[in-house]
Amino acid sequence: MNIKSFSPRIESVHEIQEFVRQSFLALGAGEKKLMKIDLLVEEIVVNIVRYGGMAVESGFIDVGVDTVDGKIILEISDNGLAFNPLEQEGPDLTAGLDERRPGGLGIFFVKQIAEEIRYERRDDKNYLRLCL
Repeated sequence: MNIKSFSPRIESVHEIQEFVRQSFLALGAGEKKLMKIDLLVEEIVVNIVRYGGMAVESGFIDVGVDTVDGKIILEISDNGLAFNPLEQEGPDLTAGLDERRPGGLGIFFVKQIAEEIRYERRDDKNYLRLCL
């Protein structure tokens, strides 16, 4: 797995997207898929940075890209607060804009884009593994 570590800052989003983009291109991903992956990476990383409670000095976001059985795997781990996005309630898409609770759309989009998502909390770290 090709892994790179990043600082948990909003400014890292574009660096992480570029790392993932280059890794996926090397594995033969098409441009249409890369646009979806850019959105997916942005949603996950912004949530980690905003809600992970990490100090920039000691925090990290590790991003790994690999292939398994012909599928591209994206693994994002961090040492922030425990958070399983798979347990979050989806947004009410039938409600009017004035009636909706804020938030929840990012994780909803991630679930729509990825074929498979697994979360694990291990050794005080969050591990999110996405099959694309």
